[in-house]
Formats: sequence, structure tokens, C-alpha cells
Amino acid sequence: MNPPQLEGKRIVITRPEGNASNALRDALAAYGATVLEIPLLEIEYTADASVLENVWEDMGQFDWLLFTSANGAQGFFDRFFETFNDIRGIGLCRLACIGQSTAATLRNFHLNVELIPDESTSAALARALLAREDIAHLRILLVTGSRDNGSLARTLEEKGHAIVTSLTVYSTTENDASQLDTTESFRRHGADAIIFASPSAVESFVAQAASLTPAKTARHPKVVAIGPTTTASLREHGIPVAAQASSPDPLALAQAVASAISPSIP
Repeated sequence: MNPPQLEGKRIVITRPEGNASNALRDALAAYGATVLEIPLLEIEYTADASVLENVWEDMGQFDWLLFTSANGAQGFFDRFFETFNDIRGIGLCRLACIGQSTAATLRNFHLNVELIPDESTSAALARALLAREDIAHLRILLVTGSRDNGSLARTLEEKGHAIVTSLTVYSTTENDASQLDTTESFRRHGADAIIFASPSAVESFVAQAASLTPAKTARHPKVVAIGPTTTASLREHGIPVAAQASSPDPLALAQAVASAISPSIP
């Protein structure tokens, strides 16, 4: 696959500020794009101290360690290494996660993921784990964010009779983008493409649509999604998706942007 050529194109990133946003910005800029960052969400890494203490005491006794997002994986190990100085402190547990971006974050810690469902949803992860083996009485640590609705834990407990401990390691809140200089630039001049990396970002965009609508004379961007779950969310809100990245890595996203802007690009 040839690297994308984005010289002179204006691309909007809606990811929260952080490493993932920086990597995508740098990848797009390397191909000549002008990048506007309009973070629609704020991520705060936090966890209940008493819950953390109990988890660390039991660490090494869990049979499975489940992650629902890349932010959860990063937040968990940020706190983990405040207590442990060796990755082997997680014990002999097996790892499962939702999505390739989460798996990529875990690989940064030299950890292999044994189970990733084809569909990036909590329901799909539950089905995959239940189909893989009998999890009755197995101890499972489920690492989530503040927007987790508890359905994954309930399914594993009720249908699999597992013993599930849920650990919330980050919170997601909507970021008011209306006052950002980049938002004003987007309203005035528009962009060639806008990238969404989560359903939560889509929801924030829709909620703030009044202040995020380009002027009639501005360029109206093609919409690019990081993966199928985000694509589904965009379509649920009636937003056409011009391209979906083949994987969550920055090059794949840049390639998807290029294909959205110029469909003839492979």
C-alpha cells in the first residue's frame, strides 16, 4: 500500500489530547496535511483508591483480565506500575479485549492478547469468552471507563457464573469545543476530512453541532471512522461515512482519509 498523499488538505482530529492524538497528528502532518485538533472529549485517569487497593491485593489470582478500551489499558498500567515494578505482577491471567487499538496498547507492554472478538462490542466479547470455555467460578478482572453500562459484567456473571471484579480507571466527559481557535477556523473554512475515533466522540459532535457546523461557503468534510463501532454510531446519527480505517494505527487512518478525499486512491 502506497503512503497517502495529503499535501494541502485540511484534516480535523476529534480525539482527546494525548499520545494517540499526537501520533495521528504527526502521521497526517508527515503526509503534508494541515491538521486541526478539536478534542470533543476529555479523558481523566482516575480510580477509587480502596477498589485499587483490593485489586492489587488480589493481583495474581485472576484467571482473565479484560479491557474494553485502549484508554482503559493505558490507565490500568499507569496505575499498576505505581505499585508493581515488574509486569509479571499481573500473574498468569489470560488477556482479552475489545478492538485492535486496545490490543495494540497492550502489546506496548509486551503482552499478548488471547481473545479479541471480531465485532468490537462488549456483547461480542461476552459471547466469545462464553463460547471459548466454561468460565464458571473463574475470577475475572474487568477494566473499564466511567461510561461502562455494566452489561458485560452482568452477562459473565449471570450466563457464565464467573466471579467478576470491575475496575473503572478513567472517566470520559464532553469537552466544550465552542471556544477553541481551531473550532472557529473549522467553522469559517471547513476541512477536507474529519476523523472520529469512538462513538462517544460522535455523540459529543452531535450534541455540539450548532457550534461545529461549517459555513455555507466553507469546505464540508468527508467523514472517516476508526472502525466498525464508530461507523455504526455515525450512521445511527444519520452521518454518512466516506471511509473506515482498516486498523486503528495512524498510517491506516491516514490512508482512509486519503481514500475518502480521493476515492481513486487504493
